[in-house]
Amino acid sequence: MNGTSSHSADDAALGFLYQAQYALLRLWNETVDDAVIYLETLDDVTLVSNGEIILEQLKHSLSEKPANLTSASVNVWKTIKAWIDVLPDLDLSKTTLHLVTVAAISPKSKLIDLLDENADRAELLAELREEAQRVLRERQEAKEKGEKDLPHETRAKACRAFIELPDSKQAEILSKVRLKPGQINIRLIEDELAKSITSVLSKDRAHIAQLLVEWWNRQIIHAHCGKRAKAIHRFELVSRYTQIVADIEHDTLVDHFATELPPGTYKSHPMVGRQIELIDAASWHQRAVTNEWRARESRSRWSTENPTWRERISQYDTRLTEEWSYKHADMSEACSGQSDDIKKQKGRDLLSWSFFDAPDKIEPLAPSVTSPSYVRGTFHTLSVDGRVGWHPDYEELLGFKK
Repeated sequence: MNGTSSHSADDAALGFLYQAQYALLRLWNETVDDAVIYLETLDDVTLVSNGEIILEQLKHSLSEKPANLTSASVNVWKTIKAWIDVLPDLDLSKTTLHLVTVAAISPKSKLIDLLDENADRAELLAELREEAQRVLRERQEAKEKGEKDLPHETRAKACRAFIELPDSKQAEILSKVRLKPGQINIRLIEDELAKSITSVLSKDRAHIAQLLVEWWNRQIIHAHCGKRAKAIHRFELVSRYTQIVADIEHDTLVDHFATELPPGTYKSHPMVGRQIELIDAASWHQRAVTNEWRARESRSRWSTENPTWRERISQYDTRLTEEWSYKHADMSEACSGQSDDIKKQKGRDLLSWSFFDAPDKIEPLAPSVTSPSYVRGTFHTLSVDGRVGWHPDYEELLGFKK
């Protein structure tokens, strides 16, 4: 289904993803080595760099021309309210407040003063006070008239919170605000990251940016799941970058899927299950599916990223098939004339060998592919076409030998 309902969560989901991608680009462009970034703590993005705390409130849109910002914009007031809410946790003398938006500023708005940190904000402060008072006044008038739906609902709490602050605190907050309009949207962030990677050949930049984004997204997920600290340091990002570049320069395979799990909707080829059923090894099914998926995804990715690896992968398939064939031939000979139960047991022994012994005894595809999952999964991948199998008579029983 391509359509979205009026209650679609697309905007909210994109907003969160934008925070993550923006944070990556923000940290990448920092020049201070000890810079650290947090998502969704004091603000959407919090950057700590060189002793300064920068709170960034992000407003995203995929619209080609989002509405210009004015002192009446909902996004402006929601941002002000977010900063007022965290005031007790801030030392404003060491903090800068950024409103980051893909929208532009209305040319008639005094918000333009927020582009220059040295600009006087007195006129803007007066404009914001006037707007807040107007909102509250019109709501009060509507309430006195007995109207059910009061105007300016989306800004009311923010306007009230701002007006209730002492004048000096209003001015202090505004003195710390910087506006960053006209930012790129989420569609372009990975491209922008690639453009900034100037220390490698241009042909590799998009690929490196893609790998950095994938790594970064895992860090964000792990941070929100409690699997890692919320703070992501710039040195982690730089370290990952240097590792990616080294892998590319040395033509090293990266086993991206060694510890990943297949999506819940993944269905392996039916032949994987049939090969296992043939030896009554139903308890092996899930581990077979998991490792077959890991190997299949790795093979596909390596072949796409570097087509020269296709031949090496094919040669390694032949190597695994050869080692399997020795075991299978000996097993088949030993099972000659034996009952089907014995044949199934010997088949389970061969399956166990492919899982526990083969990854240790057969040299890896590449020195960097150290996880046993690739060997385990490749055997199941090869079983789909009948190049390997577990039962002594699998070729006849599954129709591979005509």
